Amino acid sequence: MTAQAVDAFRVPMGGLRDVSGLVELVAEGRLNPDHIVAVTGKTGGWGDTYDTSRVDADHAVRRFLLDHGTRPAPVVEALPMAFSAGVGTIMTPHLVVYTRTAAEPAADGLPRLAIGSAASTTILPEWIGRAAHVNANADAVRAAADDAGMAPADIEFVIGKSYYPPLEDIAAARSADEALPEPDPQGVFGFSSGSIAQAVRIVVDGAPLPDEAAIGTDPALFSDKVAVSSNVWEDVGGAGPRTHLVALGNRRGAGGRLRVGRAVIADLLDIGAVTRAVRDAGLAVGDGPLPPEVRSRIIATYVKYQEPVDGRIRGRRLVTDDPVYVKNLKTVVASAFSAMLQDNMIWISAGGVQQGPPGGGTLAIVLDVS
Repeated sequence: MTAQAVDAFRVPMGGLRDVSGLVELVAEGRLNPDHIVAVTGKTGGWGDTYDTSRVDADHAVRRFLLDHGTRPAPVVEALPMAFSAGVGTIMTPHLVVYTRTAAEPAADGLPRLAIGSAASTTILPEWIGRAAHVNANADAVRAAADDAGMAPADIEFVIGKSYYPPLEDIAAARSADEALPEPDPQGVFGFSSGSIAQAVRIVVDGAPLPDEAAIGTDPALFSDKVAVSSNVWEDVGGAGPRTHLVALGNRRGAGGRLRVGRAVIADLLDIGAVTRAVRDAGLAVGDGPLPPEVRSRIIATYVKYQEPVDGRIRGRRLVTDDPVYVKNLKTVVASAFSAMLQDNMIWISAGGVQQGPPGGGTLAIVLDVS
């Protein structure tokens, strides 16, 4: 009996379009570009208005797949990829590519990593603030589970990009339908982030569709299985705007060497989430920084976090009126988790509206359990 086996390769990026690490893996015979089914990455930009690093990385990887593989352009264009900017910190820009091949089921009979990807239908401007946006994302979550060959309830973690139309398109739609919410940038961002959190709650956890007014606003309606960034549509992955998703789960009968573990981050001092995620993946480990034999098994780390509620952590006030507070906060979070992991090649994203508990976040680790 054969099964699907997922493998993953992590390589640093020396520049905004650097895919030389992938080219080296191909030359060494370790990577077949045609087997790549999903890509995530941390890019060397800050994510402001003038940052093109996510688009640069997306285009470079797709060019690599066309130049070194045999799949036609429409197939390569359809592959969802999740790039996050913001490495003006201790983090290292890098790529993680996931492959899927036929293999024997794991000899120990224990679950192994399954992966699926999908893109939503085009998100229409008139859907912002309405259930239609959530339902479109929910359909994408179901499609990703189906692509992975697992039941939706088996999804452990969803990574991706929840894109939305430009504000001017939303404003134009509102002029034709005054019942639409005012296209406030922060409100649109929050709803877009919340829409994917609610989609995962509905599809994976069996939660009901919440009232539209609660999407992106009610902190109690968070998902503990999501790390999805949200921003206006960029020139990536075909016609847009569409949500791009990568779903990870552990499936019995799968092959390979990998498994995913996850944990909830209670607040931004809760670096113990790292060891909880490792244990969730099935490796026994004590508290504190990971020992070398465990660190060497980690392939990818994903962290999604929110700003502290009311500018406080565990009751202590932070100086949030500092103009660079948000950037400094990411530096702090990246440093804390990098120190715990003893590894700075990690994926961290801010702005986790309804992704993890208020002032906290979510975390997933993909590691070798062979």
